[in-house]
Amino acid sequence: MTEVVVETRERADLGKLEMLIKRANELKTSIEALARAIESKYSADPRLGSIVKNLLKTAQPPEPPSDQLLSVSSSLEKYVNALEFGVKTLTTYAITLDKLYEDLDKLEKEVAELVVWEELLRNLAPHLASEASRLASRAQRLLSQPPLDEPKRALDEVETSLKEVRSHNRVCRTVYTNRLNELLSTVSQLAKTLKRASKVQTPVEAGKLLAHEEALRKLEEKLEEASRRPLEVKLDLVAVKKDLESIEREISELAESALSAEESSLARELERVARALDTRAVSFMSLVESLSRRSGLPIEKVCYLIYLMEKKGFVTLEVRVKV
Repeated sequence: MTEVVVETRERADLGKLEMLIKRANELKTSIEALARAIESKYSADPRLGSIVKNLLKTAQPPEPPSDQLLSVSSSLEKYVNALEFGVKTLTTYAITLDKLYEDLDKLEKEVAELVVWEELLRNLAPHLASEASRLASRAQRLLSQPPLDEPKRALDEVETSLKEVRSHNRVCRTVYTNRLNELLSTVSQLAKTLKRASKVQTPVEAGKLLAHEEALRKLEEKLEEASRRPLEVKLDLVAVKKDLESIEREISELAESALSAEESSLARELERVARALDTRAVSFMSLVESLSRRSGLPIEKVCYLIYLMEKKGFVTLEVRVKV
């Protein structure tokens, strides 16, 4: 009876050992396959090669128990547990490396955009350009050499940098677009001034007005193209603003040459008011009193001059009467 019990126990122990050895071989094969997959996929990537090399050194499968210990199931169990931990660790690393690779690609694209914004805003919004330069430098350091010690730490740093760069890109685009729209509005306003000036032009002035009209048309085309593709066109808005200011001075001089000093002064005030009001309405009384205060002219004179300038085509007042 005792011999039967011992034999049964030995068979059970052998069965358990066989199962553990089979499981150990399967896990060791999985670890080797994971390591080969990670190495083949990422070792050639200049951004991840060093991380992968460092990772594979630390993720080697444990040594199996010595031959004389194979009969001791507890040693083999510990070995299998270590292998299972190794498989789990390498699987986590593989998932992290996939995400890291994806985010590095995204960061490269966002940084390329940020570098252009830094150039475009250098004179337009220096504080934003300075921040863009700082964020781009930090991101480029991560792209060239992510942290080697831990893929998860590298992923966290890349995700943080990606979030910051994307956010700043949005701010830069908004500021640039707003300034560009302001310049388009200026072009529109100058075109109206040019139209008024053309009504009292002399033969000598006609050529100048045509040249300004063509210059405004070209600037408007550049601005509209830059509005659609700012990063490709790379239009210097500060330079455009200077060109518009120069055209504005010359057109104003041509327009005001046909006006008296009082009319010219009042015309400038009317332009200021028109820009401030945009499309909003204002009462005639408020308008006349405001113009009188700012120009120093009597209310009666202001009313008369507005009538003269509208008759000459220099201003247009749209009146809505309510009783």
